[in-house]
Amino acid sequence: MLVLGLAGSPRRGGNSETLLDEALAGAKEAGATVEKVVLSTRSFSPCISCGECEKTGICVIDDDMQDIHKLISDCDAMVFASPIYFYSVSAWAKAAIDRSQALWSRKYILKDPRFTADKKGVFIGVGATKGSKLFDGTLLTMKYYFDAAGFYPAGQLLVRGVDEKGQILNHPDHLAAAKALGSGLL
Repeated sequence: MLVLGLAGSPRRGGNSETLLDEALAGAKEAGATVEKVVLSTRSFSPCISCGECEKTGICVIDDDMQDIHKLISDCDAMVFASPIYFYSVSAWAKAAIDRSQALWSRKYILKDPRFTADKKGVFIGVGATKGSKLFDGTLLTMKYYFDAAGFYPAGQLLVRGVDEKGQILNHPDHLAAAKALGSGLL
């Protein structure tokens, strides 16, 4: 079983990536093979809304997103982690989500079975503020992203009030919850 981790933070080793690493460690300890993609280290452009992917299921922009789409199609489960910026995922995460129009086309237009299968997708979000609606928009975005990519929302870890790099290490309960989230994918 392959569990794919997508890190949406541009800050390497930050709080959301640390929780992602814990989730992937939990999956690995449970017997999965894991692979992590740090979106900010990849070169890809945003969607240009050309509609070409509706004919082939493949985005016409030839960049690193092609490799990421292959990993998404090949994996059995996904952990997507992002810091929360202005009540949404990071720009890196959102650009990757928007580029998933090709995956949506594979699922809904071309009926590719790799994208119609129900695979588990979990989301990890970390926000600095403590607002009661901090994750509302993000969870809706992730619900539809997971659907387009062939996953169903199978869990989440939402952390409020954590901002400074490394601050999550002071919260062993969140670290343990991330590890359990990862092991629960098997």
